[in-house]
Amino acid sequence: MKDTKRRFEWFSFYDHTGLERHLEGMAERGWLLEKIGNFTWHYRRIEPKKLTFSVSYFPRASQFDPEPSEEQRTFYDFCAHTGWTLAAASAQFQVFYNDRPNPVPIDTDPALEVETIHQAAKKGWLVSQLILLGVGVLNFGQFLWRLLDDPITALSSPLHLFSLVCWPVLFLMIGVELGTYFLWRRRALRAAEQGEFLATRSHPMVQKLALAVVSVGLVWCLACLRGGMLTMMVAMLACTFGIVFLVMRLRELLKRYKASAGVNRAVTLGACVILPVIMVVLVTALVLTSGGRRLAGSDEPPLALADMTETPADGELDQDVRLSQSPLLAVLTASQYLRLGRSPGDPVPHWLQYTVIEVRASFLYDVCKGHLLGRNGALGTDRLPVKYYVPIDPAPWGAEEAYQSAYEDSGPMDDYLLCYPDRIVEFDPDWEPTQEQMALVGEKLGRGPL
Repeated sequence: MKDTKRRFEWFSFYDHTGLERHLEGMAERGWLLEKIGNFTWHYRRIEPKKLTFSVSYFPRASQFDPEPSEEQRTFYDFCAHTGWTLAAASAQFQVFYNDRPNPVPIDTDPALEVETIHQAAKKGWLVSQLILLGVGVLNFGQFLWRLLDDPITALSSPLHLFSLVCWPVLFLMIGVELGTYFLWRRRALRAAEQGEFLATRSHPMVQKLALAVVSVGLVWCLACLRGGMLTMMVAMLACTFGIVFLVMRLRELLKRYKASAGVNRAVTLGACVILPVIMVVLVTALVLTSGGRRLAGSDEPPLALADMTETPADGELDQDVRLSQSPLLAVLTASQYLRLGRSPGDPVPHWLQYTVIEVRASFLYDVCKGHLLGRNGALGTDRLPVKYYVPIDPAPWGAEEAYQSAYEDSGPMDDYLLCYPDRIVEFDPDWEPTQEQMALVGEKLGRGPL
């Protein structure tokens, strides 16, 4: 039978009422809190007994302190004199227990208790919540900007869709935490005027639901990735968790060797800057050694340059194939370039590029088509001529609609936009395709597998 256990506790920083009730229940089941870790709380087995717990806050304490200050030790001695034993402490958070019946409370002034909790919250918990909220707002704002600027890329990327799920869930969790705290504080101050203590509360179900949604979203995101991109994301996640572990271990090591709070804080914050830079360098090296451009791609495109025309035997072919897909859209981008000297008037095609957009959610079809037509129909500048699309006969392509790009000063170009029932194809060869080649494009890209 194990004599120790670890638990992840779902209590808000200020919810001393709920935590005290929980710890008393644990003691009655034979488990006494002995340490508050970075992620889990440690308990040791005891004889089941009825204990009274009290959670107190010490605003001047810090997670970087190597040991309790003289003022804290005086406070601990005062608590011990009235029968209160320190069970565990973490920065401003102090947990005591008492085996006497009806012990004298540690906190006797409700107004002072509310102010002490608020000062302790401002020292760490509130700051971390607001920083996390700010990071979430910036990242979600970036996603919304990307969605407006390029909806096809945003909606076809599992990583971008994960942002669509992750950050609103984060907003909900932080909003509930902060909203509940400030509502409690306002009511607690009014109750303190009457000499009364106001109980606190947590919302563990909101936290558990948020963690479950983000975890499922992350697993789905990783399952949608393929090849080198999956390797890169797994490496980034591993590096991120590794950095968190190393930073926390470094902080605890410095505390063990009695480094001052100032030195510990400076070294820990420095590690928080340096280690992510090292992570970026390592992941970049992984990208480069994994083939770089093929990180997100499959090996063979559905339509190759050799399918369209004969290529010289001595030609060296450069190829880039990328596939990004989600339940809403799948986008395949492929290009092939024949590295071979080409003289003026040489009829041999050297370049083929196309993008196939498979619209899996039908309500997005017009959005995607409108974006492509609007993007390519933008007004030119002093250096660039006006480019627009001209409707052409879709029958040779086997399409429902077809467009050819044109410049205002030079006329039509070999750049086409083809609309099929559930696909939109941007086709860009470096030659004018024949009727047979147009039909092959419709067969391979308009209906074939990606």
